[in-house]
Amino acid sequence: MSNAESEIAARINRWAFDRDQQSWEALLDAFHDDGVISLSWFDGPYAGFVAASQRMAAVGRALVKHRLGVPAIRVRGGRALSEVDVAILVRAQSPFGEIDTTTHARFFDWLERRTGVWRLLRRTAIYEKDQVAPVCRPSLPAEFFAGLERFPAEVRFLAASLERAGAALVKGLVLDGSPAARDAYREGEAWLAAAGER
Repeated sequence: MSNAESEIAARINRWAFDRDQQSWEALLDAFHDDGVISLSWFDGPYAGFVAASQRMAAVGRALVKHRLGVPAIRVRGGRALSEVDVAILVRAQSPFGEIDTTTHARFFDWLERRTGVWRLLRRTAIYEKDQVAPVCRPSLPAEFFAGLERFPAEVRFLAASLERAGAALVKGLVLDGSPAARDAYREGEAWLAAAGER
């Protein structure tokens, strides 16, 4: 692994730790000032995401943990693309008691080295599947699942948890295998290829 790949991998892994530990200043430092992020519940400037995450954490309705795999990184000059598997674990209250939701996705990241430092410029979450389990009971009643078909199957239980917390899925949600996912990859490849033209 090159020095650049090591720095990038450390940056990506640190993002998950800082988000889960609510280390807001360190979390802000993960992205360039003009960075953007597109997730299930937020799509826009990264600083806005950090502020919204702080507000959600202050309400204290859910415990969130991100478990990352090993990122696949490609570097070209001062630009890089990275993709990493992520499991997003959420413990929250529901009308039927405490539940654990696990959502499987990938973070597709654009990174840039500026003034010698690698930071994220753009993150797109691509959602694959999710599941739900009760915390203190053997199973969830059928009523728990009523109406969930209105959400995409890949994020059905995450969407329901977000709704209970007062948030909603973003309109540009990126699902695995969708045209939006293909567009994200195509844009990323063009962006990385352009690094050789600078």
